[in-house]
Amino acid sequence: MTSDPAVPHLTVRQLLEVPRFRLRLVAGEGGLDRSVRWAHSTELLDPGPYLRGGELVLTVGASLRDPAACAAFAESVKAGRGSAIAYGLGDVTDDVPEALRETCDRLGLPLAEVPAEVPFLSFTEWFAERLAFTRDERHEREETGRLLRMIQQGLASAGALRERIEDAGLDPAALLVIAMDGVEEDLPGVLGLDGDTALLITNDAHAWSEPAGVGSAGSLDHLPVSLNESLTALDAARSSGGVVHASDLATFQALLGRLDNDQLAPFVEQIARPLHEYDSAHGTRLIETLRTFLDMGGAVGATSRALFLHPNTLRHRLARIESLTGRDPLQFEDRVALAIAVWAAR
Repeated sequence: MTSDPAVPHLTVRQLLEVPRFRLRLVAGEGGLDRSVRWAHSTELLDPGPYLRGGELVLTVGASLRDPAACAAFAESVKAGRGSAIAYGLGDVTDDVPEALRETCDRLGLPLAEVPAEVPFLSFTEWFAERLAFTRDERHEREETGRLLRMIQQGLASAGALRERIEDAGLDPAALLVIAMDGVEEDLPGVLGLDGDTALLITNDAHAWSEPAGVGSAGSLDHLPVSLNESLTALDAARSSGGVVHASDLATFQALLGRLDNDQLAPFVEQIARPLHEYDSAHGTRLIETLRTFLDMGGAVGATSRALFLHPNTLRHRLARIESLTGRDPLQFEDRVALAIAVWAAR
């Protein structure tokens, strides 16, 4: 059985907590975070060549007659990238061999004992059921993802999701969308998959896995807006890391952060570079003056006081900036272009 990317991550630690198996860890505690994807029963002394990685290797110990055999078996499982060993009690021995415990501890390979009344077949049946359920669940999430994309593109109404939202027990008056990468855990709400992007409809603005973009909350009719906001915010979060909320998007810095280098390059080349070169060649402080002028909202008096300059001296510098860049700092649209250039140059 090969690894299936649709199957959610399961660790040895989580498998030990499955009630029906009543497993008890007896060695190899350091490997509890290993992933497990399938169960493989064998009495071969060298099972490694028959493993594909990620298996729980089940054995009753028929071949483990002495310490050397125990060590060879555990080392073969480790070499075959098996995740753990489960030893069935009662058929051959009533206890897990001590040599097997010692070797698994040395290798950091989890070793658990299986009660005599738990058949090995129950493990493979459980993994098969889990795999089938996961595939059905993923198919439903992919269908939801396609519907969400159609809603975003205006090809479907958000009302098409009403039944799923009600089934999830969500408050229809406070819905929001969270866009994320790499979601494996269960999250509260309706989860859709659009390629590698997870789209979660939820009432909980904190139910996310980083990086994430969080749209604004509203009624069902607001869902297309929240969806667009979440995807835009996710793009920003991928660049900056962490979580970006819809409210973070309506800022000057956020807008500039969504521009690529090619879009910013003309501002750097036509505005920032001539000012930097002039400052370097003449020992002036035009860039510093411009930054302070922008910080002061284009107020001549406040900028003069901040830089300890006479207003006429400041106006002279602003005129020099205009002559070098072709943008007048006293005009609003030109001041915006100058602000973009200063930001991009940083």
